[in-house]
Amino acid sequence: MAKYIGFRLLATIPLMFAIAVVTFLIAVAMEANGSIAIQVCGEGATPECVSAVEENLGLDDPIPVRFIQWLGDVVSGDLGASLLDKNASVAGLIGERIWASVSIVGFSLVIGITIGMVMGIVAAIRPGGLLDRSLSVVAASVIAAPGFIIGMMLSWGIAIELGWLDPIGYTPLSESVTGWFTSILLPATALGMPTIAIVQRQLRSSMANALQSRYVLAARARGVGRAPLIRRHALPNAMVPTITVFGFRAAAAIGLTTAVEIVFGIRGMGELLVTAILNRNVTVLQGGMLIVGLVVAVVNLLVDISYGFLNPKVRLAK
Repeated sequence: MAKYIGFRLLATIPLMFAIAVVTFLIAVAMEANGSIAIQVCGEGATPECVSAVEENLGLDDPIPVRFIQWLGDVVSGDLGASLLDKNASVAGLIGERIWASVSIVGFSLVIGITIGMVMGIVAAIRPGGLLDRSLSVVAASVIAAPGFIIGMMLSWGIAIELGWLDPIGYTPLSESVTGWFTSILLPATALGMPTIAIVQRQLRSSMANALQSRYVLAARARGVGRAPLIRRHALPNAMVPTITVFGFRAAAAIGLTTAVEIVFGIRGMGELLVTAILNRNVTVLQGGMLIVGLVVAVVNLLVDISYGFLNPKVRLAK
């Protein structure tokens, strides 16, 4: 297993380098629509100001030289300063916003995976039954509804009409555990409902096939009870294809969290990146995209490692 983990870690290095290249090229693409230095200098920019900013940012250097310099700064932990606020570092801005997004995405995955697995197992026990068909209809309906629509419905019904929770805002965990939990409950639920549906459908299909396999039928013939049969024999094998879905849903949740943050008025990474795009704040955009890409890469790495634990054939193939 150690050899497999080491192989996956080495395979992640080219992916992270590719993320860095794409992130850097964002700045190059944005410069094609006009010099960023002119925006930094503001209205009435003089040639002297533009020249000074370009020299300070290294915009006059060849692109390969600029990339090497930028990559060296990133490796050392320096993401630069915001172009529109010289007193704010990019790392500081990301640090202020990222925990809200991580909280929402993380809790949405907990909700989606846990409830989805329970629903998938229950549906697979009696395939074709009333409960199975009912859960399939619910799952199809949830998948068809965008996350921000679900978020608006939850905000209107639970927060506004019933008054149980605040409809907007985020409370940091350091301020109040209860406030933090209640502030992320609705956005995490809205973001996690599609995960519930997709995990339920995938695990239901895998579990139904596993329960009809020869090794399960043999275990049942030996008198193994339903609970041990599901827990020890069917579920571990059904989780092999399902674990891959977890990685896809994690990446999708990270990408969709922007819409949910807007609905619930949460200042997270989504709002930071959108604002950076609209204002052409290249350094913030580069830093934010790089961090998001690295988070997705780490999540995929963890999924690959989990896949290796569940499927010994994968480990032997490396």
